[in-house]
Amino acid sequence: MQAFPSSFQRDLDDLLRWRRDVRHFRSDPVDEALLQQCLDAFLKAPSVGLSEPWRVIRLDSDAARAAALQNYQTANAAALANYDDDRAALYARLKLSGMQDAPVQLAIYCDEATA
Repeated sequence: MQAFPSSFQRDLDDLLRWRRDVRHFRSDPVDEALLQQCLDAFLKAPSVGLSEPWRVIRLDSDAARAAALQNYQTANAAALANYDDDRAALYARLKLSGMQDAPVQLAIYCDEATA
């Protein structure tokens, strides 16, 4: 089995170590070409059995964003209900969503009907 070159392995290790979970966003528009480049790279990743079951929907309308936010808030409230006392207080303080501030919102789904 052929291994990746050590330089690639180091770069990948650095990339994974540097990654951050982002929930604070700048307000300037996202460059469409850069967004498309990122989506193209994401969609090239193989899936199990090469079924590629993912579906990506861009939420552009205020109504779609509001519906997605309501869905998140409902799920988050249900998750919070699973915690008691100190753990519930800790969970409630976490910033788990940046949906109201994100300049671009994408919904990524798994199409379970994909063969």
